[in-house]
Amino acid sequence: MSMATVNRWTGVEVHALRQALRLSVRDFASRLGVDRRSVNKWDARGSSIVLLPLTQSIMDTCLAQTSDEVRTRFNQIMAARQAEGRVAGIPAARNSADTAAGDPMNRRTLIKFGLASTVAGSSAHGQVGTSDVGRIKRTTARLHGLDQQHGGETIWQAALSSVNEAYRLLEHGSYGSETETQLLRATARLQVCAGWLCFDAGRHEQARTSYMGALMLARPTGDAEVETRALANLAFQSNLLRQPREALRFAHAAEDAAARFAREFPRVAAIPQLRLATANSLTGDAREADRAITLARRALDDERAHNAAEWCTFLSPLEIDAVEATCAVKLGDPTRAERLLERAVESYSDRHARNRALYRVRLAHARLERRIVDGAAEAAEAALDDLECELDSWRVSVELEEVARRLAENDKVAGVAAFLHRYAAMDN
Repeated sequence: MSMATVNRWTGVEVHALRQALRLSVRDFASRLGVDRRSVNKWDARGSSIVLLPLTQSIMDTCLAQTSDEVRTRFNQIMAARQAEGRVAGIPAARNSADTAAGDPMNRRTLIKFGLASTVAGSSAHGQVGTSDVGRIKRTTARLHGLDQQHGGETIWQAALSSVNEAYRLLEHGSYGSETETQLLRATARLQVCAGWLCFDAGRHEQARTSYMGALMLARPTGDAEVETRALANLAFQSNLLRQPREALRFAHAAEDAAARFAREFPRVAAIPQLRLATANSLTGDAREADRAITLARRALDDERAHNAAEWCTFLSPLEIDAVEATCAVKLGDPTRAERLLERAVESYSDRHARNRALYRVRLAHARLERRIVDGAAEAAEAALDDLECELDSWRVSVELEEVARRLAENDKVAGVAAFLHRYAAMDN
């Protein structure tokens, strides 16, 4: 069963995995973050029950993150049951990160962006210590920095390779309880980062699997920060896929997790609010969208730490302006959106080229809504400037494609033909 292609999990398969892991119902339920009654129900009903999509994702992640020995036992159990005529055949499990690690093009990416040494340095699975944890943290910080400059499409496979190595340390390394906690926390943060990069690359299944894996790692250590980030990112993904009700559920769960450490890191509490704002704008609830934006600004104003973690340096008044503008477009107020986006894109530096490109595209969209076609072409061409600087983001590309399609309907307007010619050249 490949983690990238799972279509279903039945009770028989769940039971086989629990047997392969040699866990009790209670311990297995704890690992999955579900109620023991659910595991008992899956065991009892066997092939007659098919799990819900969210639970399938959790199970898929659980299988992908096990050792080769466990996967072998799982497949042996399933093969035995197939021989008994009880279930259909299932292909062997394979973690997509394994493939990513050995891909020659991906290896060149690792070397180019200074990530190869981290992966190679973690290849020995003996005694694990603080130096190994430090390598994972440095990799995560490096990936966050590269994300803003280059986008997820360029480095998502490199991120999955790094996650895979971190899991090998967890599974095969030797360490004490204190190191285990540090390793779990570092790996969870790396996996959230990998999920974000997969999402930005349009690899939605891998992104969701990564976020679920991060949540599973966060629970044993009570890591509210990772829970907040993973849930907020799931909400972000749902918003982009036009599933605002699901986004609201994820964002409210992230809001609850953020409340557990908001006094220490109030900045992080702003992120669920931004996801709530977008989801509410998609459902047409302007009042709740405005309320969430206000709470996000208040959380940022309450920030006490001047040196934000690398992963949340994107969060600034400019980012809140840009999200508010995005909501304004969806709520039918492109004039306000244009004003906010102009202020945001003028202030973003090359360090945040991806966000600047994205909001330049949205500025073009807002101007098209206002029928300022030449201004839209100008903003879209500025986004191309960012894309030419080794930036490759699926999100930017998808939104830019829509802007280009609308501009093509007005190709006689000044500046439009030049943009379309340049856009077509880049696409080829």
